[in-house]
Amino acid sequence: MGYLKQIDIENFKSWRGKQIIGPFMRFNCIIGTNGSGKSNVMDALSFVMGERVSSLRVKHIRDLIHGAHMGKPISNTAKVAMRYCTAEAEEIIFCRIITGNSSEYRIDGIHVTFAKYTEELEKIGILTKAQNCLVFVCCVESIALKDPKERTKMLECISQSKEYAAEYNKKKEALLKAKEDTQFHFNKKKSATVERKQVSQEKIEVANK
Repeated sequence: MGYLKQIDIENFKSWRGKQIIGPFMRFNCIIGTNGSGKSNVMDALSFVMGERVSSLRVKHIRDLIHGAHMGKPISNTAKVAMRYCTAEAEEIIFCRIITGNSSEYRIDGIHVTFAKYTEELEKIGILTKAQNCLVFVCCVESIALKDPKERTKMLECISQSKEYAAEYNKKKEALLKAKEDTQFHFNKKKSATVERKQVSQEKIEVANK
């Protein structure tokens, strides 16, 4: 199993200039007082994982640039890069860059489309739409308040099991049919056995008369 190795940040939210967070181990804990930047670490990870701007506590993507919340952005661009180490010890760098009012995506320095970017993230188990890797405190209560059907739908989305629903239903129907056929042949064989016993008994009764 792979793991997050390091985050490279430049002019993103509370970080001015180039900053490095890490290197990380396979298990990490980030602690700090209120306002120390814990939530911004989550925002940086969410951003580089392709999350929508509306989920990052800002109205516009340019507001993520350092100083923009005070009306004094330090630059026209900002970026977050995530260094991911695979199980084979291969390093993959996912990078999202703010340019004006839009984003561009790079994998190992190569410009790619958002679709390709999310496709490669899915290969390492990160599902942007399902938000399966990061759970914010505000989301915990929301999940707890969901009814069973809503939670099931959410888990199906996270696990991607919904994509196999049609195949599952098809195989389930085939299994039910196989069970019905088996039961039919069993009952038929059972009836034949009973009939043979009855015939044998009748023959014995006739012979004894």
